[in-house]
Amino acid sequence: MSIPHIHKMFVSSHEGWDELARMHATPLKLFFFLVVPFSLIPPLMLEYAGHHIGAIMFPDTAGQAWSMAALFFLVAELITVPLMARAIMSVANSKGAACNYHDAFTLAAVAAVPLWLSSLALFSDQIALIVAVVVLGVAASVALIFRGVESILKVEEDVVAFDIAYIVTGLGLIAWAVLVILGLVPALA
Repeated sequence: MSIPHIHKMFVSSHEGWDELARMHATPLKLFFFLVVPFSLIPPLMLEYAGHHIGAIMFPDTAGQAWSMAALFFLVAELITVPLMARAIMSVANSKGAACNYHDAFTLAAVAAVPLWLSSLALFSDQIALIVAVVVLGVAASVALIFRGVESILKVEEDVVAFDIAYIVTGLGLIAWAVLVILGLVPALA
């Protein structure tokens, strides 16, 4: 897939998406070449932020607690993507769309990329900037879900596509909230 088409995936159901569909990357290949590398970003950023911002904001929290939270966060992320793929497949099939695990996994993996990249905001010590970037990442992920349902899952009827995307977005936001809480366990403890 070419880099110049990536931004089009947010606003079009075909540009960039069609090229991704033609690649026919297996879930295993997507897992190792997309999910694993991008999943490393948030735990590394959590580790960094825990030892920098966390040390200032939560001085009673040991550095090792942030390291353990980062490790658990990574494991949870790696489990969440295949679970979301199963959820996408189940929701799509319940709405009459012929969805297989390959397509559902592709959508789950691609939709998570903005969330993973939003963790780069943890380089900043400005809470407002961090929150703004995370909200932007969530919005981008939602846009990818809505576009991907039409393109990757090949749902042509707008009402059905919206219904599937709405439910998948809700499930994804719940999963994301659980991951965020997991990352904040040292601060909450």
